[in-house]
Amino acid sequence: MLEFLYKAVTFILAPVIYLKIKLSSKGSAYGDRIKELLGDIPAKDYGCPVWFHTVSVGETMGALPLIKRFHELYPDRKIVVTTSTPTGAALYRNISYVEHLYAPLDSTIAVNRFIDRLKPSAMIIMETELWPNLLARLKKNNVPVILMNARLSDRSASRYSLLGKSFNKYIGDRLTMLICQTNDDRNNFEKLGISSDKLHISGSLKFDIDVNQEKISLGEQFSQRFAPRKILCVASTHEGEDEIALNIFQKVRENIPGLLLILIPRHPERFDNVYKIAEESGFKTARKTDAEISSDVDVIIGNTMGEMHIYMSASTLVLMAGSLTDIGGHNPLEAIAVNTPVISGPYIRNFKKIFNDLVASNACVVANTENLPNVIISLLNDNNKLTELSRNAISVLNSNKGAIEKTLNLLSEKIN
Repeated sequence: MLEFLYKAVTFILAPVIYLKIKLSSKGSAYGDRIKELLGDIPAKDYGCPVWFHTVSVGETMGALPLIKRFHELYPDRKIVVTTSTPTGAALYRNISYVEHLYAPLDSTIAVNRFIDRLKPSAMIIMETELWPNLLARLKKNNVPVILMNARLSDRSASRYSLLGKSFNKYIGDRLTMLICQTNDDRNNFEKLGISSDKLHISGSLKFDIDVNQEKISLGEQFSQRFAPRKILCVASTHEGEDEIALNIFQKVRENIPGLLLILIPRHPERFDNVYKIAEESGFKTARKTDAEISSDVDVIIGNTMGEMHIYMSASTLVLMAGSLTDIGGHNPLEAIAVNTPVISGPYIRNFKKIFNDLVASNACVVANTENLPNVIISLLNDNNKLTELSRNAISVLNSNKGAIEKTLNLLSEKIN
């Protein structure tokens, strides 16, 4: 009965959600390919591909090194990747060995059309993107479904537990393998009734970052254009955070003359609006893509995709956004991988263990929003402390590598 109701509700909601996206400011970013959300992908032979699903930017960044390594090990296997957002899609644009599609909305019509055309040999899902209609159809087709880099917080586990045995019936039993980040994640899945035989631990893929040295060099060149000014980067802001970031910047530069802010919105449809917010706040503002940027600019809007390592390597200090309001934080390891010290606001539940491990190793600072200006001032005035944070952070990063090889070894049992 529960599954019938879910199918009925998603049958009705899918076209509504599709139209809402199409008519919103985000719709234009999908272009003509927006119809893929309804499963209408090109009808052709995809070669029974291995299908990787990475929802958006964060999951894609974590999965890219593994997908690259998978291709190196299995060069003859076709790889299709799906995302749910154009921002995630942009990160696959220049990768020749994968084909990108938009994932279907979880209605039976969209899912059936998509799978009938794709004919995947296996599906590998990054983290915890669990859709009952999709899993049901894959189970019916005997397609193995592996959850990699799986995480399940106590909070999410409590919510899923309200479903009782239905969670295992409609989700757990339809998963072939779950490769968890931590023992806590594994325990939370097991408490929901998933067989221990399906559960494995790899560590977090996000520690195995593939650093593009060319982008680091470009970042260093960018920073030299404004030397000897110090640069604060506020990375991946969401709506409501830009004003907070600009207020922090205003307070800090009263004590750090000449400080430059690189402000990077999480979603490209917000680039122009954030530019206006900064300009209307009284700051001399430019875009990264401007033909000329004045040497006395106050704020540069990072209005490009796929260049986070450039921005971060150009910076003296990175403040990870998503943590200034209750979004849950973003991955601090991107900054650490390019040897730039990183701090965060208080809302870090999405990366709680990573942040806790970093803080415990004196490799990162997590502070209340109102105290962030003082923290930033103190760090920017103490080069030794900045160096110490970077050194300790790199140590934490290196000591946690290895999840890719563990994950690939486990995948080989199910996809060969």
